[in-house]
Amino acid sequence: MTEARGNKPQLFEDPAIDALVKMLLELASETWVTRARLAALEASLGSVEGLVLPPDADARLAVEREAFVRKLFSVLDR
Repeated sequence: MTEARGNKPQLFEDPAIDALVKMLLELASETWVTRARLAALEASLGSVEGLVLPPDADARLAVEREAFVRKLFSVLDR
């Protein structure tokens, strides 16, 4: 993925506020996708409360979580 060149627009006087807003929007987006996917699963399977991930899926999810956290906080490095 390539990034746009030039200055990024700044909405707030403090660039840290812009970074926090970007983080909040990223979290909101991820939350909505998760809710939509869970609703689809529950519509086809019923309740998923008692389901347990197998160890390999749990390990893969841990790697994905690390990547997500890195992406989320990367806005603070700019």
